[in-house]
Amino acid sequence: MAVITISRQFGAGGRDLGERLAKRIGYRLVDEDMLEQVASKAKVSPEGVLSFEKSGGSKLMKFLDSLISKKFIDRVLSEERGYIDADRYVGVVREVILELHKQGDVIILGRGGQYILQNQPNTLHVLLVADRKHREQFLIEKYRVTERVAAQAIAREDRQRTLFLNCFSTENHDAPLLYDLVINTGRLGMSKTEELIVKLLNV
Repeated sequence: MAVITISRQFGAGGRDLGERLAKRIGYRLVDEDMLEQVASKAKVSPEGVLSFEKSGGSKLMKFLDSLISKKFIDRVLSEERGYIDADRYVGVVREVILELHKQGDVIILGRGGQYILQNQPNTLHVLLVADRKHREQFLIEKYRVTERVAAQAIAREDRQRTLFLNCFSTENHDAPLLYDLVINTGRLGMSKTEELIVKLLNV
């Protein structure tokens, strides 16, 4: 399998799974380092790629990096963001992901990979979901934040995810037919999720 895309509801453990799989099977995990690649291709600073605003008054914002730290939660909740043109941004993201697919042996976390690589060979599209309570508890334990902060982060990131993915399609972004595998990490847990995907890859 050349490429794994991981789409996830915020707090369902997507980055944790990506890190575990990368270590287990030797694939490259593309998360915050993609920020640098996108910034380079778009000829803007990494900070400027963090989000963007579409002309006409509608805002379209999406964080690229998913650092495991309280600072990441702070950025999710912050209104201080740089902006670049939405159409240009999506075009650059598409270009980068298609190039990563050519390289192979890569795990792409978010960024619309399930849409960009939908018809590409040698791909496995995974969606991670969990109920709201589990997602909040995950953030509380991982980032050591309060329940209120966790709830705010989930609400904001869910909105941003929907707005960003609407650039590719306005259908239900969690529709099962978009993916090869949909896993409820709140029920299955991260270890069993990891084992399931490794067995499926047969590596």
